[in-house]
Amino acid sequence: MIQFKRYKTFLVLAVCVVLAACNIDDIKPYYQLTDDNTVRDESSAENVLNGIYKQWRSFDTGFFNLHLAAIGIEGVITGGISGQTGMNVNEVPVDNPYLASIYNIHYKVINQSNFLIEALENNKAEGISDTRKNELLSEAKFNRALAHFRLLTFFGQFYDLSSPLGIVIQDAFSRDVVAKERNTVAEVYDFIINDLNFATNHGPQYVAHYYGGRVTSEALLSKALLYAKRFEESANHALNVIQNNEGYSLTPNYESIFQDTYQSEEVLFALYHNSPPEGGTAMDQVSRTTFSPMLQQIADESVDGDGDLSGNGTGYDPRFSFAYAQATKGSNQNGKFPFSPYSANSPRNTQFFMRMAEVYLIYAEAETRKQNGDIPLALESLNEVRRRVSLNDLEITDKETLLNGIRKEKLLELFFENGEGWFDLIRYHSLGNISAFSEKSSLKNVNQFIFPIPLQVLTANNKMTPNPGY
Repeated sequence: MIQFKRYKTFLVLAVCVVLAACNIDDIKPYYQLTDDNTVRDESSAENVLNGIYKQWRSFDTGFFNLHLAAIGIEGVITGGISGQTGMNVNEVPVDNPYLASIYNIHYKVINQSNFLIEALENNKAEGISDTRKNELLSEAKFNRALAHFRLLTFFGQFYDLSSPLGIVIQDAFSRDVVAKERNTVAEVYDFIINDLNFATNHGPQYVAHYYGGRVTSEALLSKALLYAKRFEESANHALNVIQNNEGYSLTPNYESIFQDTYQSEEVLFALYHNSPPEGGTAMDQVSRTTFSPMLQQIADESVDGDGDLSGNGTGYDPRFSFAYAQATKGSNQNGKFPFSPYSANSPRNTQFFMRMAEVYLIYAEAETRKQNGDIPLALESLNEVRRRVSLNDLEITDKETLLNGIRKEKLLELFFENGEGWFDLIRYHSLGNISAFSEKSSLKNVNQFIFPIPLQVLTANNKMTPNPGY
């Protein structure tokens, strides 16, 4: 049992009640945190924060990366999974109720984060030091930023900084249903980056890896800046994370990451898991998926020799073989998720949001893309990730080849973890490096680059602009 006060099992506040179903952005609270005494001291503020973190483990959110793998080029849904309609072939209908659940749970996180932020800023937590108050504020802002960032990549034209089709920024706790127009993509990025700058400067240090501490906030900041095409800033923050003094580092044993989950020195943020009553995520549904032909091809091209998945696997990238070879794929059919299938309460049933390997590759891409970027430095960061799995160094001198190598390396490193393969495909297309339409035949037009705004949301918010093509 974890002994420290911050590391108690997550609690839902006693004053909370289950919400009535509703689908809108500025939504009346899913957990009605309306009691003026809910946040009264440090301990009660921590309980609210733990309730925020718990939302990430909700059933629908707990396996959405499987859908992201399917709409991208890394995976295929092979069995019955909630919301799977159209995912494999990039034809997701606007009335898919699963998307409404994804939309709403992220705004739940935002609304609860806003509740805590306002309570702390209004000094409702008595007897708390300024340092501790800022740490709690930082974690709330980390969660708010992460939820806005994910919503933007799911439902907004995140790849186009000039687009008016961002998402609705919710910056205040809401008790009432209020229709609002979408913010621009640039406005959403600015909001996310402001939150993460605060969290990077004031966040707690040396926290368990299922909390968003200072290093993890800076890692997410580097990623948001990369997506916002602020490449020099992204590279600087990514390098800070790589050089951190809190013990986060590339682990020399790739396989151990998935055994150790949030206890691994490589994991920046993964979801808490335990036996009942806490349980884990819904990632047991990974057993109903498999790799895509594109991922298999890239894994085969990664090393010499014809790929073979018998035994421990040969002729494939070792990360692909570990996940899918007969001897290592496990009962979940994917060795990266080594827990008993069909059991959300199995040990290690987590979901990975960020790892250090991704930060190395963020740095490599940002350094390559920035003005007067250092190609050898970027290549060295890429090769650091490859050496960890005993792959030979790449020898690349031109920018375009290096960018393509970084994208493929990230795909091989992170498949089925957090959807980066899909988002990279869209970003690289928008930046003119590749054609997404050549990478996946079911992609026919740019309207397929983001999900439709759920029908329930359009019905509830008469100011919401639907996404093009839906």
